[in-house]
Amino acid sequence: MKVEKKIILYLYEYGNTRESDLINYGVKKFDYSSEEMKKVIKRMVIKGKIHYIVHSKLEPPEVYISLKELLPPEIAKTLIQAFIQMKAREEDVQKILEEAASIAEQMRQKHS
Repeated sequence: MKVEKKIILYLYEYGNTRESDLINYGVKKFDYSSEEMKKVIKRMVIKGKIHYIVHSKLEPPEVYISLKELLPPEIAKTLIQAFIQMKAREEDVQKILEEAASIAEQMRQKHS
């Protein structure tokens, strides 16, 4: 698997990651030099796959790498919650339909 895909999987699994930690991961995992890893990260930023976040409240400020999200996190969270609620309602409706079919079958057998 390409290094870029491994980085994406890493970010999906662990979330926002310090740039230095991601560089160290690549050095250890892929036997890349730190300069090669910096180039891979920069190329991914240019392609729009990931982006830099500067955490300026830390001393000294830290650069983090994050996946490029199509939606703001709040909206993505709301959509996921709505989907979960929809699936729960779908399961409830399915149970009701199964119970109705069972009752209908029992009624049919009684009248036969």
